[in-house]
Amino acid sequence: MTEERIKPGHVLRLEREKKGLSVGQVASQLRLSPAQVEALETDDYGSLPGNVFVRGFIRNYAKLLQIDASSLLEAIDPPKESIEPPKDEGIPFPSGRKRSWVHYAIAFVLLAFLALVYEMYRENHVQKMPLPKAVQPAVKPVQPASVPEPVSAPLSMPVPQPLSSPIPVSAPQGASSPAASGPIHLYFDAASWVEISDSSGRLVFSKLSPAGSDQSVAGSAPFMLTIGNARHVRLSYEGRPVDLSPYIKAEVAHLTLR
Repeated sequence: MTEERIKPGHVLRLEREKKGLSVGQVASQLRLSPAQVEALETDDYGSLPGNVFVRGFIRNYAKLLQIDASSLLEAIDPPKESIEPPKDEGIPFPSGRKRSWVHYAIAFVLLAFLALVYEMYRENHVQKMPLPKAVQPAVKPVQPASVPEPVSAPLSMPVPQPLSSPIPVSAPQGASSPAASGPIHLYFDAASWVEISDSSGRLVFSKLSPAGSDQSVAGSAPFMLTIGNARHVRLSYEGRPVDLSPYIKAEVAHLTLR
């Protein structure tokens, strides 16, 4: 008799029979199928949806029969001893955020290093690589009109200057401004490698000039010029500005000044 009282299903069946209810009537009021009511009364919980549903069914069934459900629920799910979680021994675990930050830092340093290596290689390559010979452009710059030789005058009279004298190009404040020593004047808004040959084929200028500097070049015309990074170089010849854009190909300008 004691064993029967321990089983919730047996208690529910006895109480149902005492109240004169059939399985079908209980199923109708609880909105369950007769098979589910029979599974509850035979403690066949494996054929029911799950432990959460079983507890709800038993609670509703006990309420219908007007009996205490707590003892029935304890019979199917006895209270468990509380288990304390393991104490934190202070073992450090790697932080995902910190590891992610380290990955970003390594990637940034690697990219910066690759960029530095590329710049060093490019500068080395430009300095050591023989530049192609200047190609005369299809459109020649406007040639200045011939100017007669200056006429000597008495000491008391000022000597007129030839019209072909180069007009110095004013450089921005803080930039070096060498004296105009030739008909070609260049100003560099960015670093540029320039080679200039005169009519004899002699190389009269070959240099990598830094940004913000300017340079005047003398020699005998025609001049053959090769200008790297040409979009950032301003050129004047015989005091007249020369537009380099028609002569630029792959950032290098090739032109002849006559």
